[in-house]
Amino acid sequence: MALDNLIDSVSLYVPRHIAFHGAIFPFVVLYFLWSYICFSLNDIGDIYFIGIFAVAIAQVLCSLCCYWSVSFRCLLSCRRVTSPKTASLVKVIPIPNNGFTELVVLKRFKDQDLQTVTWFRYHEIKYLWNDDKKCFHSLQFPISNTIEQYINCKGYTSDEQLAKSIRLYGLNELYIQLPKFNDLFIEKATAPFFVFQVFCITLWCFDKYWYYSIFTLAMLVLFEFTLVKQQLRNMDEIRKMGNNSIDLFVYRNKKWQLILSDDLTPGDIVSITRGHDDQTVPCDLLLLRGSCIVDESLLTGESIPQMKEPIENISDYSRNLDFETDKKLHILFSGTRVVQHTSPIKSTSSIRASPDNGCIAFVLRTGFNTSQGNLLQTILFGVKHVTANNLETLAFILFLLIFAIAAATYLWIKGTEDPNRSRYKLFLECSLILTSVIPPELPVELSLAVNSSILSLSKVGIYCTEAFRIPFAGKVEICCFDKTGTLTKDDLIVEGIAGINNEMMPMVLAPEHTIQVLASCHSLVQLDDTLVGDPIEKASLDAINWLLCKNDLIVSKNSKMPPLKIMSRFYFSSSLKRMSVLASYKCPKTQNKVVYIASVKGAPEVLKSMLKSIPSNYDCTYQELAGRGARVLALARKEMKFDPDDVKNLKRETLECDLDFVGFVVVSCPLKPDSKNVIKELQESSHMVTMITGDNPLTACYVANELNFTRSQSSIILTLTEVSNMWYWVNDRNKVQFPLIENIKKLVESYDLCLTGDSLAYLNKNHKDVLKKILPHVCVFARVAPKEKEFIIIMLKALGYCTLMCGDGTNDVGALKHAHVGIAILARSFEKLKPKKSSLSKIRKSGENVSDQMKRLMKEMDEESVTVVKSGDASIAAPFTSKYSSVACVCHVIKQGRCTLVTTLQMFKILALNAIIAAYSQSVLYVKGIKFSDSQATLQGLLLAVSFLFISRSNPLKILSKQRPLPNIFNIYTILTVMFQFIIHFFSLVFLVQKAGTYVELKSENTTTFTETFNETITNSSLILNDSLSTVTSSPEQDIVEEFTPNIVNSAVFIISMALQISTFSVNYRGRPFMENLSENKPLLYSTIIQILVILCLSMGTIDVLNVQFEIIQFPYEFRLVLLSVLVLDCFGSFAVDRICLWLFGEGKLKKIPI
Repeated sequence: MALDNLIDSVSLYVPRHIAFHGAIFPFVVLYFLWSYICFSLNDIGDIYFIGIFAVAIAQVLCSLCCYWSVSFRCLLSCRRVTSPKTASLVKVIPIPNNGFTELVVLKRFKDQDLQTVTWFRYHEIKYLWNDDKKCFHSLQFPISNTIEQYINCKGYTSDEQLAKSIRLYGLNELYIQLPKFNDLFIEKATAPFFVFQVFCITLWCFDKYWYYSIFTLAMLVLFEFTLVKQQLRNMDEIRKMGNNSIDLFVYRNKKWQLILSDDLTPGDIVSITRGHDDQTVPCDLLLLRGSCIVDESLLTGESIPQMKEPIENISDYSRNLDFETDKKLHILFSGTRVVQHTSPIKSTSSIRASPDNGCIAFVLRTGFNTSQGNLLQTILFGVKHVTANNLETLAFILFLLIFAIAAATYLWIKGTEDPNRSRYKLFLECSLILTSVIPPELPVELSLAVNSSILSLSKVGIYCTEAFRIPFAGKVEICCFDKTGTLTKDDLIVEGIAGINNEMMPMVLAPEHTIQVLASCHSLVQLDDTLVGDPIEKASLDAINWLLCKNDLIVSKNSKMPPLKIMSRFYFSSSLKRMSVLASYKCPKTQNKVVYIASVKGAPEVLKSMLKSIPSNYDCTYQELAGRGARVLALARKEMKFDPDDVKNLKRETLECDLDFVGFVVVSCPLKPDSKNVIKELQESSHMVTMITGDNPLTACYVANELNFTRSQSSIILTLTEVSNMWYWVNDRNKVQFPLIENIKKLVESYDLCLTGDSLAYLNKNHKDVLKKILPHVCVFARVAPKEKEFIIIMLKALGYCTLMCGDGTNDVGALKHAHVGIAILARSFEKLKPKKSSLSKIRKSGENVSDQMKRLMKEMDEESVTVVKSGDASIAAPFTSKYSSVACVCHVIKQGRCTLVTTLQMFKILALNAIIAAYSQSVLYVKGIKFSDSQATLQGLLLAVSFLFISRSNPLKILSKQRPLPNIFNIYTILTVMFQFIIHFFSLVFLVQKAGTYVELKSENTTTFTETFNETITNSSLILNDSLSTVTSSPEQDIVEEFTPNIVNSAVFIISMALQISTFSVNYRGRPFMENLSENKPLLYSTIIQILVILCLSMGTIDVLNVQFEIIQFPYEFRLVLLSVLVLDCFGSFAVDRICLWLFGEGKLKKIPI
């Protein structure tokens, strides 16, 4: 059972004595045992040293496994215990995608009662041992006390209380200690794949590949160096997102004191005022007295400043604070900015006014436990390294290992047939074969693909805090959208008032009572002479030509109606779907006697039950208006007797009863200009789309029809409604009724479905099996609360669908977090994108050699690499955040997701083919005593790295394709194309090697002469090869000697390997319909052409200097024709079988929805 939303489980350990460490004691025994066996058998030759070497490698590997895996370290170096009293270490296993398993130190301190408190810290969050429940729990903050307790709180009245709290909660710091460069580099250098890469390089050095080894090691170190620099830069940006210390007044020891915000602790009473532009709220605060207007855009993405009211206005002091429901109105979040504050009118408690006359607030949470701290945790401690599915990657490596084991076995059997052959060298060659099938560049290539997508997204204003979700975007099947503010504009048009007579009347002709409700029932506030708040309320107030002044006074600009004064507000709630206000005005007809009115507005179906009398045309009026896409709000009021002194005791229920209906306000919500095109593109690219909104079902269905969420052949949108205590499917005019669970298949095939929040709850409670069947078919979910949005996403995920949710960063937070891909749209001002010109376009810069190009590209990666999102770019709402209000961001994310998926798949195909070919080549050629020279291996490795780099930088197409990518590495297409291509390459290689062997005797004299030329030209050749050509002919199984001597077989195999490498890249590059074709990917195209030209020049011998540099001999004319012909046929054959497999099995399918 999980501890919280961060930690899945914890285990207690104590360290073992170092002598009994699992990575030491067993291996000491093995060393002595192996030495004893070899000495007793008088065999101190190669076998002894191979055994010692194998044990040493195993010990190093075991020690590194202890470093890599916390569980393995605990198994070998620790002993598990059950009591925290004896434990000194804690193994913490987090919830998936929330960081990594860690072994942390268990700490203790004595509290003031001399009781021992046992605790540990994970991701900057403190966890304490609860002796009663026998488990750890996170710090319990005072976030659920009664309202009365908060109101009567006087802060800390003694230094002892304060010291106890500080010891428990610590300081209010969001400080991130930057690690040293050396420490980070050591962490990178001890990563599994880096160690494996260094191990491979060591083997190459034993095999005398000096230049190739040095080049590869230099590139690896440069790459890791770049990553470390980028990580330090990212962490520095994260650190800037933390709060800066500010001076503020805190009430301690019965007096106000000026302290640093770092010294705050939960339970403090503080004074909050409007600060400078860069000054933010230092912690999560509960507003006790006074009111504030807060800019929360840096945290939640909400572009509209939010009004915060004090809890002293709450009528029921006995209830407990509900953080989730009260946070929107009463809580100031850490990291937000107070843009305006209103001081308490008078002191209502024993705490006198603060010296700065600020709002009085109670400190709820501090440090990394605040809302801002949670955002920093997500960015800082979330998944850092993104690869393909780990299980699939492991299975892929094991699959390739089968070929390697077969090839190594073949080499060992053939090699041991010669009793004079060195077992040490045979063991080295087998090791090289086994390591060749685990591509050491795999993690680098996958990281490049994902980083390239993150970079591309940032250029279009989309920022990602959870990079592991990018591949999910390529698998998305159902795209869910909020309506208001997401698909529709925030710029609203108030059409008029309906429901009073048969026609809609203009706002200027509305009755006085209707205008009073519109003028008073809102939550608008004045901010620096600017009206801020809900767009509908702003549009309504502007339409009736009234003005909001200070102190909640509303006056008419041109009529003689008396001003209104708002006495008390009950704010709009998504769950209640209504808002109510108590207002007053001086009636001139009764000698300015104060009249109190209750103004209520909300969903028509909700207010209907609160009306004293319901007009006969009530339902048909609002349903007709909603059916044509308008937002309809019912308006009602009543006059009431009221004592102003009882305003604090006023309850919502008192206002919301026996109301007089005064009309419907009709507001139209124009669609965003690109919404229709985006939905069309998603549907045409094999995605299902659905709308999840809190709006009226008829309005939602109208908008869905306008955007073609529904099928064109179906003119009826169905909604689930309660009729005569029975549930039926009915259309908007109640003309079609369909039993709830009768013939679900016919229902789904014939109609577009709409579910309301109430019907969703009913189905979930009484007909869950029906809900599971119809849920993926629902086009519109209407009148759903935020929790119900979250439930819909969770249900779709449980049914096996990959989901995307796009909405705002406030009401949709739960759904955005639970979706595989959540995109929060921030409504901000447009910023012109200035794409950075890539230096890749200058890849063929004059006078720049390949090595310089690679260095420059690495530098470009360092400069262009996406740093972590900065303050204001990310939000706590979703993994993806778009700075612009267009839903086109959905298409951008899916394009990059598909591009990443396809790039990953093609990389695995290329690596698999290269690995299998290398395993065969090495096994057969080692037996024959043939290898590549050092310069040949270096050239091949360099061109391989360049090709992979350019593949990872592939850009997606501008339009999403109807075809879906394959979601997994293992599929029929990938397995078949790899196997068939390998067969073609295998026979081409075998044929050409055998053909080259026939020329060895015939050309031995010419080759010997050519060899003498090489010996004069090349002074430090490093490849191990046979004594001379005669040894290849007479005894191919002899050991390879130290000095490399070129021959026709070696040169042919090198040309073949290079050509097969080019063929593998060219054939398996996916291109359209998901990314640029090879002809459009200019850097990859140019590098491929250059490689082909190099192959042709080396084969034809047209440039003697090039042949000498890479130690390639001149081929006979006949063999040259055969070589080039076979290579061309090999390339076309591989291309043909790949495209046939692609045509038959290569298209991803949208999951069929069962009924």
